[in-house]
Amino acid sequence: MKTKVAVVGLGNAARAMHLPALASLSEVELVGGCDLDAGCRAAAEQAFGLAVFDDLARLLDEARPEVIVVATPPPAHAPVCIAALEAGLHVVCEKPLAPSLAEADRILAAASASAGRLAMNHEFRCMPIFEALAGQVGEAGVGDLVTAQAWQCMDLPPWREPGWRGELLGGVLYEAGLHLVDFLLFLFGEKPVAVSATTSTCGVREEASDAVAFLTLEFSRGRLAQVTQNRLSHVNTQYFEVRADCAERSLRASYGGRARLSAGLFRSTRPHVRLEWGRDGIAWSERGDERASLARNPANAPMAATRAVLERSLRAFRDGTAPPADGQAGRDVLEVIAAAYQSARSGQRVDLQGPVEDLRGLG
Repeated sequence: MKTKVAVVGLGNAARAMHLPALASLSEVELVGGCDLDAGCRAAAEQAFGLAVFDDLARLLDEARPEVIVVATPPPAHAPVCIAALEAGLHVVCEKPLAPSLAEADRILAAASASAGRLAMNHEFRCMPIFEALAGQVGEAGVGDLVTAQAWQCMDLPPWREPGWRGELLGGVLYEAGLHLVDFLLFLFGEKPVAVSATTSTCGVREEASDAVAFLTLEFSRGRLAQVTQNRLSHVNTQYFEVRADCAERSLRASYGGRARLSAGLFRSTRPHVRLEWGRDGIAWSERGDERASLARNPANAPMAATRAVLERSLRAFRDGTAPPADGQAGRDVLEVIAAAYQSARSGQRVDLQGPVEDLRGLG
């Protein structure tokens, strides 16, 4: 029996990822979509043959969905999620969960009181290259995770971002940096115990921003992770890069894509010929000059990963098992980012065992 799913928010995220992903799942019946913007409704209706609504209450009453996918801009997440959960529906929410910790807590409270359940679209957890990397940690010959780095380098300052993202001159971590931070929490399997951060516009404009951000995350047993977000770089885009150093091997994933043929010594004592090819992303393990391929991404990797999140979340709703990322995961990454901004403002390390100042000016 098919699960009836509706999408709230029919903008780019819905049309590029959620709607094509849902349309490809045989166990899903797409029963409707909702958006306040007439152009978004028309585009979704034409592309997907979707019944569209300009009012959430009408969508719930007439389309009768069992699951709501929330793909609106973040300020609308709390009211939409809460309305759906109070109606007893399951919810898959696009990240970030909310513009503030206070709103995230309201959503989690609604989920706790509801027969419905809450999942997040933290899709990089389900992208083949990152899933393969995480799956190697703790394996024989690899060993336990010791330290990790995640970074993003691209020529896209926050003031050039389109839509609501362009309004976040002091909130880039909350938008794009969330991917990096969430994956590190997933990789370590826990929330850090403390956060230190520095953010800067690096003198290229008068307005303060976090166009460049450096974070240090302290995990249990003295393990460390670093996040670098550089939106002022003129190199080829490195959207999401990860290095995880384990007890016996290092693991790498590159979502920036690679096409490289190398031959010779290349900082090695042994000659080699090596082809690295992964247009949509590649993962590998390494020890010295020895490398082993782990995975490559398919074409349109974000949509494919979103499809995996939706498929697994719907199965979890049916079976009572855990989705790839639940509402608490969405709240945890917001808390770490809030702590990073607090640290950047104060110049002090923030202990996550104590209170964290809420996010400011992101709603």
